[in-house]
Amino acid sequence: MNSLYLCQAEVALYDNDNSAFIPELWAMEGLHILEENMVMAGLVHRDFSPEIANYGDVVNTRRPGTFSTMRKTDADSIVLQDAQATNVQVPLDQHMYVSFTIKDGEASKSFQELVDIYLLPGMQGIARGIDRAILGQVPQFLGNAVGRLGALSALNGKDYLLEARETLNENLAFPENRNCVLAPSAETAMLKTEMFLKANERGDGGRALREAALGRVLGFDTWMDQNVTGLNPVNLDTAPGETTVGYAAGYSANIAVDMDPDYLSFVGEYVVISSDGQPTVLTVAAANAGDTDFIALDAPLKYAVSANDPITIYQKCAIDLGAGYAAGWAKALHLDSFTATKYPRVGQILKIAGKVYTVIESFPNIAQDEVDVWLDRPLEDAVIDDADVFPGPGGSLNLCFHRDAIALVSRPLALPAGALGVRSQVGVYNDVAMRVTMQYDVHAQGTVVTLDVLCGVKTLDTRLGSVLLG
Repeated sequence: MNSLYLCQAEVALYDNDNSAFIPELWAMEGLHILEENMVMAGLVHRDFSPEIANYGDVVNTRRPGTFSTMRKTDADSIVLQDAQATNVQVPLDQHMYVSFTIKDGEASKSFQELVDIYLLPGMQGIARGIDRAILGQVPQFLGNAVGRLGALSALNGKDYLLEARETLNENLAFPENRNCVLAPSAETAMLKTEMFLKANERGDGGRALREAALGRVLGFDTWMDQNVTGLNPVNLDTAPGETTVGYAAGYSANIAVDMDPDYLSFVGEYVVISSDGQPTVLTVAAANAGDTDFIALDAPLKYAVSANDPITIYQKCAIDLGAGYAAGWAKALHLDSFTATKYPRVGQILKIAGKVYTVIESFPNIAQDEVDVWLDRPLEDAVIDDADVFPGPGGSLNLCFHRDAIALVSRPLALPAGALGVRSQVGVYNDVAMRVTMQYDVHAQGTVVTLDVLCGVKTLDTRLGSVLLG
C-alpha cells in the first residue's frame, strides 16, 4: 500500500512561523519527488519498519522459501511443511543526504518556489544515489549473464531477452514481478527491434511506440534507467591485443595471444575477447609484452573465437592513500596509476581485495592523474596503500530480475532534540523513510536544510537475476 505518514511528533510550530520552513511539508513533498525519480527502488523487494535505527545497524530480512507438493489418500493425514525462509542480514550502511542553505533573502519565497530551487534537485540526487546503490548489486548476477558486451543490436535484442527469460524460468523465478532495466544505449537498440515496433500487436494502442517506452515484453516489465551506464571502452584504460589462433566455445585452457608491445598484463585484470564478449578475469597473464604468449581466463569461452580476434585488457590502477583504508570505509577512495583521462567511471565495476564493487560517483583530478570514487557500499575488507584495483570492462550491464532478487531496507532516523532549536520531521511513503532537519545558521545568515535517508541494499537470491550484456 502506498501510504505517507509522519513517524514522530515535530518540535512545536508557532503562528509566526514561515510556512516555507515547516518540515512536514518538505518531508511529504520530498518523498513524492523521491518516488517519482527512482527506478530500481520501485522494482525490488522492500523491507520497512517504523523502528528508529542508526547507521551501521543490521536488519534481518527474509529470503522467501518454497514448498513441495505432497500426495495423500483419504486414509492419510496431512504432513506439515516448514516455511524454509532464510534469514538475510542487511546492514544499514547507506546514509544518503543532501544539505543546503536557504539565505534570508530567499525566505520570503513561496514553498513551491523553494521546492523547484532546492527540494527537486536535492531529492533527484538522493534518488540517483539509491538507484546506483541498488544497481551496484548487478555484478552479483554475472554468473547468469546472457548476450555479449558491445554486441547488443536490433538483430539480436529479442534473442538476448529470451535467453534471460529462459534463465529465470530454469531458476524457478515466478512469472509475476519480473523486470528488465536497460541502459539508454541498450534501450535504443531494443526500440529498433521488430517486436517493439509492431505496436498494433501489443495491445497498448501504440503507447509504447509513441512514448519510446518498452512496456511489458516477453514477460518482463521493461524500463530505461539512466543510472545503468553504458561505458565506451575508448574512454577506459585499456591495452589491445589479439588471439593468434582460433578456439571453440567451451575452451578453457591457455589462449595464445599477441599483446600490445607497451603493456604487460597482470593476474586479476578484466579481459574481453571480442567474439566471446564475456567479462572474464585473467588467471594467467602474458609474461612477455609484444610477443606471442599465453593467457588463461577464469571461465571457459562461451562463444567460439577466431584467429586475430581483438582482445581488450582493462588495466589495473591503485589505491593512493598513505595509510590505506580500513574495513567499513564508506567515503571516497583516492586512486591513481591510470592513464590520464582514463579514470574509473560511474557504473564501472571495481574489484578490490577480491570483492567486486560498483562506482556510483567519480570526481577526477585530470591534472594530477588521480580520481576520487564512491562505491555502492562500504569496503568489506581493509586495503593498503598501492593495493591493486581492477576496473571492469566497457559496455552495459542490464539487469533482468525478479523482485525478490534484491532487497531495499529502509528505517527512519532519530529526530534531534527540540531543545537544540532544530526543527525535524520523519516522513514515510511506500516503505521509504526520509528525515528533514532545519536550523538557522547565524554565520551563514540562512536556514540550513538537510534531507537524509537511511537504508541498506542486499542481494537476496542470485538465481533470480540475469545480466543482459550490451
